[in-house]
Amino acid sequence: MRLLILGGTEFVGRALTEEALKRGWETTVFHRGRHAAPPGVTTVLGDRTAENGLAGLAGG
Repeated sequence: MRLLILGGTEFVGRALTEEALKRGWETTVFHRGRHAAPPGVTTVLGDRTAENGLAGLAGG
């Protein structure tokens, strides 16, 4: 399973990210970089509310 989570570094998003990792899923978190992502995820920095903020996701 491949999973992309918007956020994923705090609150409910972090819990979802950690559960996905426990299940062995390939997990990517797209976040602003204000908080560290859990170890074992691929991190893409960006801000979905900013102009060109999704550019980091263009590669796949």
